[in-house]
Amino acid sequence: MKNLSIALLLSLSSSNVFADYLMDKYDLNSDKMVTVAELEQAGCSVKTSLFNTPDKNKDGALSKKEMRRSKHYLTTRKRCPAKTGV
Repeated sequence: MKNLSIALLLSLSSSNVFADYLMDKYDLNSDKMVTVAELEQAGCSVKTSLFNTPDKNKDGALSKKEMRRSKHYLTTRKRCPAKTGV
């Protein structure tokens, strides 16, 4: 049980760190939100319908919390280049 708790804690903290990394990388205007335009400017291939899935409040931008949910979309599916000019 102790090992499971430690694994869960590490998983949550690494998820937050990765969300911070994604925000730093794709939030080009530093407003704490990532938009489709910012992703496209960073060289990402964006499908609006898939972008809208983690955008729970439907404001057209991803907050850090929403970005945490979308990291699979951005990284695993290789929609964004590994290195950007940002």
